[in-house]
Amino acid sequence: MYNNRTQFILIIFFMFLSLNYFQLHYAQIKIDRYSVALFDSIPEHYKSAASNLRMMFMDRSVGANIYEGLTCLSYPHSSAPNHCKRYQHGGNPSYPVDPSEVYWEGTWDCSNWSYQFWPTGCDNWNQKVACFIDYVEQRIDSFDVVGFQFSYLEVASGSSIAHPVNGFFGAGQTGTANHYLQFQNNHPDKKVIWFTSSLARAIGTIESEEFNNQLRQFAQSNQIILFDVADILSHTPSDSPCYDNRDGVAYSYGDNYENHPDDSLDIPAICPEYTTEPEGGHLGAISAGKIRVAKAFWVLMARIAGWDGVVTSADENTTIPNEFILYQNYPNPFNPVTKIKYSIPTTPASHPLLTKEGIMGRFVTLKVYDVLGNEVATLVDEYKQAGTYEVKFNASDLPSGVYFYQLSIRGNQGNFIQTKIMSLIK
Repeated sequence: MYNNRTQFILIIFFMFLSLNYFQLHYAQIKIDRYSVALFDSIPEHYKSAASNLRMMFMDRSVGANIYEGLTCLSYPHSSAPNHCKRYQHGGNPSYPVDPSEVYWEGTWDCSNWSYQFWPTGCDNWNQKVACFIDYVEQRIDSFDVVGFQFSYLEVASGSSIAHPVNGFFGAGQTGTANHYLQFQNNHPDKKVIWFTSSLARAIGTIESEEFNNQLRQFAQSNQIILFDVADILSHTPSDSPCYDNRDGVAYSYGDNYENHPDDSLDIPAICPEYTTEPEGGHLGAISAGKIRVAKAFWVLMARIAGWDGVVTSADENTTIPNEFILYQNYPNPFNPVTKIKYSIPTTPASHPLLTKEGIMGRFVTLKVYDVLGNEVATLVDEYKQAGTYEVKFNASDLPSGVYFYQLSIRGNQGNFIQTKIMSLIK
């Protein structure tokens, strides 16, 4: 399937170099926009286990919005406050979301979870880690899971947070990622969450983009628990990316108005579907943003409680995904059998699917390659309807090593290709 074998080998080579062989991706819990779809499939016993964890996170006002979303889910949908179910954008009818985005089944008890606003004197980004640690250490026995988020104010234009030497990921030992990581290492019995920053319509900045990308790379290298709020809030429910408001498009809400000239830069920012603010990024006036983040947070807590994120057969029969997803194989590392799961979304009637012999669906291939780009197995090579599927890969005839599996889906609306890494250890 590759027109340029050399190019593929180079891609695989650099992917391999970017990973520490002894710090494989399997060990990291990463929650992003693709995780929202897993909310409805959280098994009941992991839902209960997550609910029983004592969790505290620290943030500014967007954190209060996120906690408000978690509180919304604790109600039956029918009796939840109105602010939990606002799917129509009061400021601009161009940004509605489907009502299903603010719907949930059952009740989700978060009474053991808490949100804490920053203490006095913790205003600058380089004060946050020390303030957080000082607060938590005095109450360490009260929590199982802790974390904090940098506000979009900390990644505003001119911030030094992403500076390669003096920023959060610089070599300093106070107020930096090193400081936070040391706190985590000092408490191996606790789970520590690392948040990407919140975003605003005006923030989207070079600083926010650089900081969040730095954190994603740091998370992969250090196997830390990553809650990628920025990724969730910078994509619409239909997975379209959103960029900053310096785009030449006028926007108004009540007495607030902006019409910044287009600066020709597309920097990830909060989607207008999630906030009514022309410049800010609060999630309170409309509900989709805080509910999507809250659903993702439940997936995070279920993963921390031990869920592997794999949807069971019962879930596959009742839940139709709304996006393409290639999941991390499980278990990983494996010997010699592992499972690979993938999801295919529905297609609008205006874009009929490919057909073959009366079967409606997309053509799906799932193949496994070694580090040299040699194909070692074809697991799927057929038309598939919308749904979530799981296949087994038996590597009993293969030597130990790093392998790559690639999902390719062809349809009338375009193609989807994604590759992930796995390790066979015999």
